[in-house]
Amino acid sequence: MAHQDSDIPPFPSDIPTADIPTISYQDLLSYSPPALEAMLSATQGVGFFFLSHHPIDSDFMFDLADALFRLPLPEKLKYDMGTHGRYFGYKHQGASVVDASGTPDINEFYNIPKDDLLGVTPSASRLPQPAPIAERAAQLQQFMRDAHAVVTSILRALERGMGVAEGRLLALHRLQAQSGDQARVTHAPPVPSGRIALGEHTDYGSVTVLFNRLGGLQAMDPETQEWRYVRPVPGCALINLGDALVQLLGRRVFSGLHRVMGPPGEQAKCARHSVVYFARPNGDVLLRSLLDEEDGKEALTADEWIKQRATMRLKANFKGQETIDKYRAMEHAKARENEVAPQVVSEA
Repeated sequence: MAHQDSDIPPFPSDIPTADIPTISYQDLLSYSPPALEAMLSATQGVGFFFLSHHPIDSDFMFDLADALFRLPLPEKLKYDMGTHGRYFGYKHQGASVVDASGTPDINEFYNIPKDDLLGVTPSASRLPQPAPIAERAAQLQQFMRDAHAVVTSILRALERGMGVAEGRLLALHRLQAQSGDQARVTHAPPVPSGRIALGEHTDYGSVTVLFNRLGGLQAMDPETQEWRYVRPVPGCALINLGDALVQLLGRRVFSGLHRVMGPPGEQAKCARHSVVYFARPNGDVLLRSLLDEEDGKEALTADEWIKQRATMRLKANFKGQETIDKYRAMEHAKARENEVAPQVVSEA
């Protein structure tokens, strides 16, 4: 069984942490002015906010992760995601890099496609899944529906708060349309708190819904450019926006820069699991601003953008600092200096 919260050493009380607000899901649903203000401030500042009182059951996903990553490596490699554009399936330890020197990562993760689980993909084209996933298909389907409902509520709130025509964002993120949406479970072995487990990056989709029990995640403070640990809040999901939504919203919001280090304090002695739902625009959506005129400007589709970003940091495709700069979204950091939000760029 995966570690329960009671089995985990406490997060240290003597280290600096990121200043991340907590917003009630019910307040967001009702468009409470303080909630909308807090959400917009977070998405235009540190890039993250905690969401409390949400409907998502993530507990079983930690047990799924424990069962999945205990499988023998040859069994897991039957579902390997490869290096040429597939971003569903298994990624083994060392398949990606964490810095410009090409240091291998220590994480393994498994991406589970929303379209397969919810029947969007024709049955003949669905990927096979290992037993720990196949046996929990019904729970996974509910997890994805609930997570997508939360994403929909966030998109509605963003429409309301930013003056986007009602339903415009929702039409680009339909649950039953083809997209790169996925659930992910991750595993990292115990690692010292000073070691990088996952290199710095911005997410490349629309909305990320994350569940952590252990520390390790760090967010960059946009004002001081310093890394700060994110203290997990029991019962809350951690929300951040991705680069695709940044583009759709005319670079008026930010995708928070983050990385994963070894957990702090005594937590560094524990293996670390994370549970994530990545929501992305539907595959044929062009990544252009909904708030600005962009006549004649070329744009990638969401599927093209995801394919580029999903594979560039794999060791087989790594090109040193060039890859790190693109994956880190350097245009994001430069844009903050000029008080202009980042723009999605083609990396062809």
